[in-house]
Amino acid sequence: MRQFILPFVLAAAFVATAAEIDVHGSLNMDYASYFDSSFNPTNAANQDIDLSVTAHLDEDVSATVRTTTHSTYIDADGNVQESEIRHGIARSAAMGDDGHNNAFDFDGAELRWSVTHSIDLIFGDMTYSAGAFNYYFWRDPARYAVIMREESLRGIGGEFGNEKYGLGKIYFGASDNAARTMGIFGTYAWPLLNHVDEHLVITPSVDWMFGTHIGRPNTYSIGIEVDYSKSVGTLNYGAYAVWGMHPYKGKGVHSFLIEPSLSFLLYIPVNLGCTFFYAIVNDEYAVSDQIFTEDQMFFAAELTFDPTKKFSFGPSFEFHDHDVEAGKDEYSFVGLNFYVYPTMRTEVVFWLGYNFRDVVDTDFALGISGRADF
Repeated sequence: MRQFILPFVLAAAFVATAAEIDVHGSLNMDYASYFDSSFNPTNAANQDIDLSVTAHLDEDVSATVRTTTHSTYIDADGNVQESEIRHGIARSAAMGDDGHNNAFDFDGAELRWSVTHSIDLIFGDMTYSAGAFNYYFWRDPARYAVIMREESLRGIGGEFGNEKYGLGKIYFGASDNAARTMGIFGTYAWPLLNHVDEHLVITPSVDWMFGTHIGRPNTYSIGIEVDYSKSVGTLNYGAYAVWGMHPYKGKGVHSFLIEPSLSFLLYIPVNLGCTFFYAIVNDEYAVSDQIFTEDQMFFAAELTFDPTKKFSFGPSFEFHDHDVEAGKDEYSFVGLNFYVYPTMRTEVVFWLGYNFRDVVDTDFALGISGRADF
């Protein structure tokens, strides 16, 4: 759906006549140096910028146009790929790389009608995903997910409900994957507990693609997300758990995620967050073709200390295993992160880390990444 910028310009000129216009977006960028075993650096800079313009035609009707830009790199096969923020030299846009591209692309348009306070009807481009990660390297649902990564439909949809009784979505339309594909998506976030100090939300999701060529290996994806949190004085704890399943070559692929978290006051606030992911795959085929992650098994833990509201720091540890059945493809990463929060909805991270084992392209790396939402 990312096409030439001209449709965005024309649509922006149209909505400029509306009475009220909102501009929203996110800026995510980094710089990093990756050192090999001889301590020779490769410098890379990546950016991921999303913008949306919403024109409120009246109090119930609005029109939105979205655009995006990503830095890119050329892979070993000569193909242009989108780079990733703070992810490693293998998927970074090296400075001076001829494949680096920053053109803005049209990313969708939407017409929304709020029929009532709890029902919205939508026509246009609808993007959805389910089972996203909180782990910082895999936070982009366009690339990584437990249930389904981002899909786009052009058609009609409805969003209904409220925070008290739950929020649901139903989308139906032509898939962006291929010209002969239709798709349908449905989800409902059901708040079983909604107290001041305790929350429990269960969210089932399903999508189904049908047509002569659906543009992806799985015809459907289903899954459930469970999000629980509890506060007791200065102690806060919770867990986010996900199960997802989709077929691959006639066999179901099951993915599991658990992300527990804990924060408490020990002279200063202390936070502990963990991520564990595991997928049951069809052993007859390559793991990377079956799941929406890089690793079949993955564990990460980060301990942070918050001396002030605008600064925190702490160590992190990661274990990656791309294929559990294959040998010598796992590695460990030890890092140290320094977080700065200049204001709300902004974050700057100074980080460094070391990779153990030679299955990755880099031994030591350091860098700076920044994010702002507006």
